[in-house]
Amino acid sequence: MKQIHENGAILCLPEKAEQPLFTVCCIGGEELAGELAAIEKALPPTALLVCPAENWFSLSPLSAPPLRDGEPPFSPGAQDMLEKVHDWLEYFAERYPLDISPEHCGIAGYSLAGLTALYALHTSDPHFGWFYSLSGSLWLEGWNEFAVQHRPSESANVWLSLGKKESKSGNMRMRRVEQATVQQADLLRQILPENHVQLTFHPGGHFHDIPGRWAAALQWRRSACAPR
Repeated sequence: MKQIHENGAILCLPEKAEQPLFTVCCIGGEELAGELAAIEKALPPTALLVCPAENWFSLSPLSAPPLRDGEPPFSPGAQDMLEKVHDWLEYFAERYPLDISPEHCGIAGYSLAGLTALYALHTSDPHFGWFYSLSGSLWLEGWNEFAVQHRPSESANVWLSLGKKESKSGNMRMRRVEQATVQQADLLRQILPENHVQLTFHPGGHFHDIPGRWAAALQWRRSACAPR
């Protein structure tokens, strides 16, 4: 996989990319680009656009108190992040073989970036038809209420995943993550067709086998894209 560093983002393409490719905007940094390159052979032909965030706390869709003493509070910067992703998507689509029609374009993130992807889902972002939340920070106060109040497009495809040990975190707020993730899946299954929603539990805690979790998410399209 070749990495193209331009305009502040990183586009990861298969070596022989000629036809417009299914495209996933992955919120992360250079480390993520390396992890994605390592799993390329496990994926269907895909363009992966790595979109760096200013900082972890700026990805929140909602205001919330600090997670720990000495850390900054969460500020609602998810919409600003999405606008940057839109700009990068347009920039790279003009120069490289990307298919950015919503049915062939997704947004993905890990941890709080996974919540940003779900914010795009629940605000019916027209750029994306695929939404991937990997170990998403759904424990964030107010998220469930926001999700209930903002109905997503019924054509959306949503991947949710979580580590089996994440609910055993030493942080009491983060222990709510499994219950909140199951609630999110149940809510979406009331709105979307059954095969448009996938909830997967992986071994380990929040930081266990992150590349493997990315591979599982991005492989899902193979089965989800089967004729319906």
